[in-house]
Amino acid sequence: MSLSLLARAAGLAKGLVFGAKGVKGAQAAQAAARGLKYRQMAGNALVDYMGNDPNMNMATKVAVNFGPDIFFGGVQGAMTPGDLGDKLIAGVSTGVGGALGGVGAVSALGKYKNNQGLRMMAEFGGGYGGDMLGQMGGDVALRAKGGGTTPWEKLQQNSDQEYRAMIEREMLAQYGIGGYNTLDPFLSENGLA
Repeated sequence: MSLSLLARAAGLAKGLVFGAKGVKGAQAAQAAARGLKYRQMAGNALVDYMGNDPNMNMATKVAVNFGPDIFFGGVQGAMTPGDLGDKLIAGVSTGVGGALGGVGAVSALGKYKNNQGLRMMAEFGGGYGGDMLGQMGGDVALRAKGGGTTPWEKLQQNSDQEYRAMIEREMLAQYGIGGYNTLDPFLSENGLA
């Protein structure tokens, strides 16, 4: 990215954020107009991505194109152990990753993106790849939040500690050390052992 392009982007952001306070009035109006133009371009690109089927309204197009990504992001968030922050990080990273992967794969089809068979394969493949990358990014954020481990890794560590303690108790019971015994309490109470 060139320095002049970076400076123009900074001016645009400053104009959008601070309006007339941060820059002179004419500059703020120009920056706001450029921002509006970029938003319109992004909106047009999104409408173009979602296809030109006249039988579907915009809500249906959004549901068809992004519904699975939202669903799987919700499932990922709901199934992630931990607090609400952990669930949000996992769900949003998976959903956004899947959506961006699908958009990228369908956009790569170019003039063939309206071919429904190719579009479905690209959407599935891109969404799956995007999910995987999103989950990897979410794991990085979860490790940063959780002190170096994800909630799943913490759960695994706790299970490992419990298993080690169980093995230790069994070994001590075999040798009659530490107050453990090998007799089953149910069997001994009923005179079967």
